Amino acid sequence: MSTQDMDHRKQLHERLDKLEGASDGSWESRKSWFEQVYTSANGDTNEIPWAELKPKEPLAKWLEANNGQGRTALDVGCGLGDNANALHMAGWKTSAFDVAPSAIKWATSRFPAGEVEFRCADLMNPPQDWVGKFDLVYECYTLQAVSSELRKSFVKPLKSLVAPGGTLIILTRYCEEDEDASGPPWPLTNSELSMFCDDNFEQSVRYTYTLHKEDGRTIPHIWLELKRKA
Repeated sequence: MSTQDMDHRKQLHERLDKLEGASDGSWESRKSWFEQVYTSANGDTNEIPWAELKPKEPLAKWLEANNGQGRTALDVGCGLGDNANALHMAGWKTSAFDVAPSAIKWATSRFPAGEVEFRCADLMNPPQDWVGKFDLVYECYTLQAVSSELRKSFVKPLKSLVAPGGTLIILTRYCEEDEDASGPPWPLTNSELSMFCDDNFEQSVRYTYTLHKEDGRTIPHIWLELKRKA
């Protein structure tokens, strides 16, 4: 990463940290903060710190071996839509949502063909017509966006979206129980992830890896696949 890029990243985070709700773990504050991030970017993707404009590498690799063949998929917290579009391109009948209206408007403008159903929705209270619908639910970086005190409230609604026999994938920052879990973003621990392994959900795949950033940071992550019993 060039010195110019590092300076921009520093300035960007300083700006976003000043927005209302930047460090507050409440859901209403986090929703407001995300909307502010998208609106204050003024159409510049460089002003969205998590916008890579491509699908996450672990998802891209997983899709190489898991063609949707017309099955249904849901991208949780879709942002600018790259992961949702990757699911669609891999043969999944894809819906995607974000809590920020401006993110949905932006994603729709980037992928305007209507092949992905983009919708503004709240994971805490998902649309009733989505409950039990999806063969695949992909959650990437949404759980880590709220504090540990609030996360337990998302377990039931997130799992409710998975159809019987379907799969829930969680991709998130990760830390051991005795490590620093300060944020945002707040990494998840084993005890928090274990909340998803009940109510007819069983872990099928789990692996951890370290993401090496260009600015020198090393960030532990976890990929977790949970299967809902038919």
